[in-house]
Amino acid sequence: MKPKKKLIRQYTYAVAFFVVVTMTISAIVTYFAQMNQYKELAKDRIRAVGDGLVAKLLEDPQDFLDYMNYYKDHYEELRIPCDFDECITARDKFFSEFRSEYPDKTFRLTVDKDEMPERLQNLYYTYRHEYFLLEFEKAREAYGLPYTYFLLCDDESHYTTYMIDGERTEDKNHPGYLYMGDSYYEEPSEHTLLWNTYHNGIRYDDVYEWDNRWGNTYSCYTPLVIDGECVGLVVTEISVSDVNTMILKNTALLILQLGTLLTILSGVLLFVINRNHIKRIDHLSEQISDFASTRAYDTVDAIRQYPYGDDEINTLAQNTADMIRDLQVHEAKVAQAAQFKSDFLANMSHEIRTPMNAIVGLSEMAVKEEDPDKKKEYINKINSAANTMLVIISDILDFTQIEAGRVEIVPVDYDVRKMVQEVVGALSMGLKAKPVKMNLNISPSIPQFLCGDYARIRQILGNVIGNAVKFTKEGSVTINLDHESVSDGEINLKIRVADTGIGIMKQDYDMIFESFSQVDSKRNREAEGTGLGLAITQRLVKLMNGTIEVESEYGVGSVFRISIPQKIAESADDKQETPAPEKFHAPSAAVLVVDDNSVNLFVAKSLLGMFGIEPTCVSSGEQAIKACENRSYDIILMDHMMPKMDGVEAMNIIREKFPAYKSVPIIAFTANAVEEARDLLLNEGMDDFLAKPVKGSDIEAIMRKWLPKEKIG
Repeated sequence: MKPKKKLIRQYTYAVAFFVVVTMTISAIVTYFAQMNQYKELAKDRIRAVGDGLVAKLLEDPQDFLDYMNYYKDHYEELRIPCDFDECITARDKFFSEFRSEYPDKTFRLTVDKDEMPERLQNLYYTYRHEYFLLEFEKAREAYGLPYTYFLLCDDESHYTTYMIDGERTEDKNHPGYLYMGDSYYEEPSEHTLLWNTYHNGIRYDDVYEWDNRWGNTYSCYTPLVIDGECVGLVVTEISVSDVNTMILKNTALLILQLGTLLTILSGVLLFVINRNHIKRIDHLSEQISDFASTRAYDTVDAIRQYPYGDDEINTLAQNTADMIRDLQVHEAKVAQAAQFKSDFLANMSHEIRTPMNAIVGLSEMAVKEEDPDKKKEYINKINSAANTMLVIISDILDFTQIEAGRVEIVPVDYDVRKMVQEVVGALSMGLKAKPVKMNLNISPSIPQFLCGDYARIRQILGNVIGNAVKFTKEGSVTINLDHESVSDGEINLKIRVADTGIGIMKQDYDMIFESFSQVDSKRNREAEGTGLGLAITQRLVKLMNGTIEVESEYGVGSVFRISIPQKIAESADDKQETPAPEKFHAPSAAVLVVDDNSVNLFVAKSLLGMFGIEPTCVSSGEQAIKACENRSYDIILMDHMMPKMDGVEAMNIIREKFPAYKSVPIIAFTANAVEEARDLLLNEGMDDFLAKPVKGSDIEAIMRKWLPKEKIG
């Protein structure tokens, strides 16, 4: 099936589904909305009627009480006539008879109701009944209610009685039939709201819903409270059965009309969609499908040049073109990054194999060489190559730690001039074989002692100056050190490194700071290193809230400018150099070395021997446990990754089995130098961390830190 016909069919299904769902939801929502609205309106009206009638009765509460008592006393033998139009007639008749009976007296002022003869009382209460009946009828008609009445409970029989606009009912489903009887002070099982209102004299916001012969009915009960006593209830009712039927019919008619309208509109909509939209959508769909299968580079132009119009489809098409263009750029960057990684791995292979070749070849030559001087020369070169490889590995580890956000800035006080001079002095050795002059200019006004991360600033200087030394064949490398005051006690340390090296093209400025990238790698092949130095430098500078900028002219040279916030060290002028420690010697120290690699054991034993220490060496966790059982040690160097039982497990068993070893320092002695491994082992209970490859200075620092003082010297 062609895409266009498929789209039309899908639109047809979608529109039909929309019509059905819309009609169904509309019917449900319309019915319940109208019904709820009518119910709330009915409830509000019957509440208002109840409140209004109670207010009317309370205009003369005593008169109403008298009327009510008279009505109850004469209910069985006297039916007071009820005529809505006879209220005025009954009133006039009463006052006419009163004036005849009492020509010189005034009703209520001089003659009370109870003093009148029964004939006049009957006329008076007939008039009052007509009056109250008329008021109830006015309220009913004003609010469109079918029924209003006054309900009271007979004190002797406890039957409820209609007093105004009604008589006692025989309908047991009607609240008016409520029989109190022996359960007068207990809540009945039905008509609860009526009983509670009558019993408590409290107006409740609830409206009682019930069914009788008129259908579904709502009732509202408003208590008439006189002198703190509930004497009866004003009851207002409305039947909603007819309204339910009417609303249901109106809803059905509305939905029928809506369905007809939606069907017509859907047909028109499908025609318009087919005419104006599907053709354009079909074209856009084809372009997307072609790009997904062929990755054609002319897809963006094909979309942009098609006449989509000025509506939302055109916006969709342009956004799609932008997305495809961004995807093409992203894929190009991914391919470029993959190439960068490939070049980086090739470069790492070269850089690692070069010192490894020296180590392997020279170590073999040193083994065979008998001349002590030549043997020493070979060993020195092996040491140099090993240090070179260690720098490469350290660069890679540093970069991964920085990228993972695990590098912390640790500020210490340091001598800035001494630090720069040491770095420059070490790196100037690389210029001996080249006609390059090293210039160092330190501003005399710069504070001597600063507070910052000494190790990281030294690393930044080493990377930038080292790059200048590596890529400058002739001319000069100039280092300028200055500062800029920021506030009392704080400066920006300004470092400027200029060289006359190979330079960098402007389009490559950003690339030199990227990971897995090397600018002009073929041209730079003769320069040793990982190519990560500037990437590490930039990230370290950012970590210290500094900036790094580069200016360069290809083939002429480069200038790097670095600015790093530093604090001026307190009492800097009083600082004195720490005297060099005495030569370390600990022949009486008992040290246990645990490592499954025999070469590592040999190296550790040899380095410890430099300090007069004769260690016990074992190659497994099980042997370490047995060694601790037979002898007490001052310190244990424990490898982590060992077969059968690792270092953490061996440590836990030793400390659990031999309580004395809970206070003996156990040092993690591992080749896993990443920060996570350090944190893991320290959290597991190791006292310190010694990373391989290890030097004599590393061993000395650990021994000085953890051996008992009496074992040193």
